[in-house]
Amino acid sequence: MSVRLVHEGLPSDITPYRLKLLLRQARIALGLSKGAVEYLVFAIENCQPSDFQNGRVCAIWHSLERLATLFRLSKRQINRIEAELVDAGLIKRTYPERKNRSGDRVDGVIKKAAGINLAPLIEKAEYIRSLVGRQMQADEDHKRLREHIKDLFREIRELENCEANDAATSILPRRRPGELNDIKEMRLVADALAAVLADFSPKVSQPEMTDGSDENVRLITKKEKKNKTRTAPQTRGGEQLNTTPAHARLLATSELRGDIDLYALNGPPDWQSINRATHDRAYKLGISRRIWEEMCVRIGENRTALCLIIADRNSQRDDAFGVDNAAAAFTQMSRKVERDLAVLNSLMGELTDALIRSRGNL
Repeated sequence: MSVRLVHEGLPSDITPYRLKLLLRQARIALGLSKGAVEYLVFAIENCQPSDFQNGRVCAIWHSLERLATLFRLSKRQINRIEAELVDAGLIKRTYPERKNRSGDRVDGVIKKAAGINLAPLIEKAEYIRSLVGRQMQADEDHKRLREHIKDLFREIRELENCEANDAATSILPRRRPGELNDIKEMRLVADALAAVLADFSPKVSQPEMTDGSDENVRLITKKEKKNKTRTAPQTRGGEQLNTTPAHARLLATSELRGDIDLYALNGPPDWQSINRATHDRAYKLGISRRIWEEMCVRIGENRTALCLIIADRNSQRDDAFGVDNAAAAFTQMSRKVERDLAVLNSLMGELTDALIRSRGNL
């Protein structure tokens, strides 16, 4: 007994030749071995173009012995390849178990075929093409990210700052973006380099707006006062905070990042959204309002937020920097930062390096 299995035909713009190319391009995405793809290519080549039309049967019925000879493999290996393709939903065996394969073609049309039917493959042609499209887009994303990482290294080098160069090297020691293949890791490296560039780029002082009414604005007529601008007060010890909201968000746990994005309205984060999110997170971790407000006064809101971010992230680690209690770690860390502001930059550098090495999966 044989089974007659027809199909709905290939899409009008996909020829059998094009289908072979798509299969080779989509091999990894389909999870197929090279032998399985070459088997499908052979099957396509041993069918007639008319077999791929709507309502036709598209199949081959070569014996295992014949296939083993053609592929220079054993019958067991051919069986394994066919089983792989059946499991992938790309072919169907249509011959009775332990029976010979056979078929009948009349006037160029297959009337019956007890063998390997390609209907599942033909009906997945559009899906295979979409896999290739996504792979091509992924390749383009990889290329664009590699160029972006190269540009970031160049811009950091042009800063002529030894500390900036050391920070960039610690993120990608060999400075070869071509060695990166995982898109998630590449984005993490790009984000970290962008943060280094922002941290060490010269800061341009900007005038600060007052909250007074526009109606009360009075022109400054004295020459010596025209160029005076209000600047933000210096941080404790005169040391500036060398980081960005984007870098702070990068270091945060996934739950905290979600809160930051919520306050940032899913736009680029700023210090206001960082501070609000960490303020909420502090209470969830059991940090008292008194301690939080005290540290905001002593070391500043932004540094307090960074201490919380680091303590929160370290509470999820199981290496030497892991902590059991995020609240206790925050209190201890913020006290150290109060005594020595350089401690914070050191802790941020270690965490950034750890995230890069673990591809963001601490």
